Amino acid sequence: MRLYLYYFLFLFLNCQSQIAGNNGVPEGKAIPFEDKYHYPFPLTPKDFIVIDSQEKMDGVFNIVHQHTDGNRFSPIPAVTENETYLIIKPRLKNSNDVTVESVILDKDILYVTVLPFDNPDFDKKSRFSPNILLKLTGHVLFKKVTIK
Repeated sequence: MRLYLYYFLFLFLNCQSQIAGNNGVPEGKAIPFEDKYHYPFPLTPKDFIVIDSQEKMDGVFNIVHQHTDGNRFSPIPAVTENETYLIIKPRLKNSNDVTVESVILDKDILYVTVLPFDNPDFDKKSRFSPNILLKLTGHVLFKKVTIK
């Protein structure tokens, strides 16, 4: 009797996950991410940059440390094979910063959804696009980033 119940639950849960997978879920794969820091100064002339080596990370933090006052520098993250770091520059409209809501990979395009946010650490009238350092879980390969 217990074995039958476990088998039934196993089938029920698997069917539920298949049904949920077909109802309104975006075609892309949601990528777990961590919003590491927002910098109010330029780190790259491009709209985005992928940091896939420790040398690139050291170069980025060389720029960060040039803009740091005092003797305390922020620690440089270590680039590992199971993580992908990304710097994006979303366009601002009615706020001085944004929050990153989601990151979705669909084919070779990484879609980053952002929402307006008034950051008290930035000048309220600033419309300078922040450079956002994101840490994506896993080795994520893409050719283009679209910010929505």
